[in-house]
Amino acid sequence: MNLVLIGRFKRAQDAEKVEEDINKLSALASKEDSISLSFGEPADQRFSDEMLTLMRSLQLNTLGPTDLGQLVSDHHFEREGNRITVTTDEAEVSAFVKLFIEAGAKVEVFSAHDYPSDSDDVS
Repeated sequence: MNLVLIGRFKRAQDAEKVEEDINKLSALASKEDSISLSFGEPADQRFSDEMLTLMRSLQLNTLGPTDLGQLVSDHHFEREGNRITVTTDEAEVSAFVKLFIEAGAKVEVFSAHDYPSDSDDVS
């Protein structure tokens, strides 16, 4: 897919908090092997008690169990000031979009195949 996702936040502190939240969620999702949850039947998808506790403490209400696998998928994540850029070959980036929007970011998603000059600007 060669997707580029850019979140522009009102303040650098907002971007920093989202980065910290993603790091915490990713670490726990990796530990729990959440990717395997995304392939289960919808009725079987559940958050662990530890993940629910973390999500409540971070006041995150929009993520579903399948979103967690996206956070541990192959992607490049970079924060610079009030901007976070995620690049990935994965098609699913809704977890990042949800987290960015929930924190008040303006979000842009595009294919670097179709807009290569825009992807040069994000480096």
